[in-house]
Amino acid sequence: MILIEAQLSVKEEDYKFKRTLLEAIDESFNKILGETATQAIYFHLEQDHHLKREDIPDNLEDFLFNLERIFGIGALVIEKTIMENLYSRLSLNNKDLSFEYKDKEQFNFIDYITDLRSICVK
Repeated sequence: MILIEAQLSVKEEDYKFKRTLLEAIDESFNKILGETATQAIYFHLEQDHHLKREDIPDNLEDFLFNLERIFGIGALVIEKTIMENLYSRLSLNNKDLSFEYKDKEQFNFIDYITDLRSICVK
């Protein structure tokens, strides 16, 4: 019984993390590009690359690849904004943990997400 409860808890934590990541992506797109362009990007990702919005957290490599194809070097600005928003949201949602985004010279979006997920989903 305890094992089942622990598994449910991990699934719930993972779901919450993914939802928070998607909210951070939405907020970043809307802030930088506006609502109409955000919808256009999601439409493009789904129609041309078979990547639905809700599948992004499980397909980060595909998401980043396509973001870089669309925006080139400008994708880095979007990635960093997503990370800033994600750190902020996680700090608000997890009063027991302190999250502070620190920009690194060798920024790697996937590493940031993986590290955060390992902290939030136990």
